[in-house]
Amino acid sequence: MIPADILLVKSSGVKGVCYVETKNLDGETNLKNKLAPKHLNDIIIKADNLVEIKDIQISCEPPNKEIYKFDGNLLMNYEHIALNNDNILLRGMSLRNTEFVYGLIIYTGPESKM
Repeated sequence: MIPADILLVKSSGVKGVCYVETKNLDGETNLKNKLAPKHLNDIIIKADNLVEIKDIQISCEPPNKEIYKFDGNLLMNYEHIALNNDNILLRGMSLRNTEFVYGLIIYTGPESKM
């Protein structure tokens, strides 16, 4: 179970893909795929240690209840990466058919979309 609204940055899946079930959010039981932003996933794969990754800034919309919409930007090493709903794991989703994910918490507690 995903504990907070998280920006997916790496997954055990090929090219940063992970699979989630959204039954707790919308009642649907079919799996949906989520994707780490390609450039970010590539950098994390090359890093020997996640502590080496520095100077990341995330700007995004204020917390809201729209579970199918997310707009944001990530600034890393002077490069802007657009973020959207495909890159976000929401609190209450269940990780399926994926060994692990790494993420950055965007919203937590009463500010999460759920």
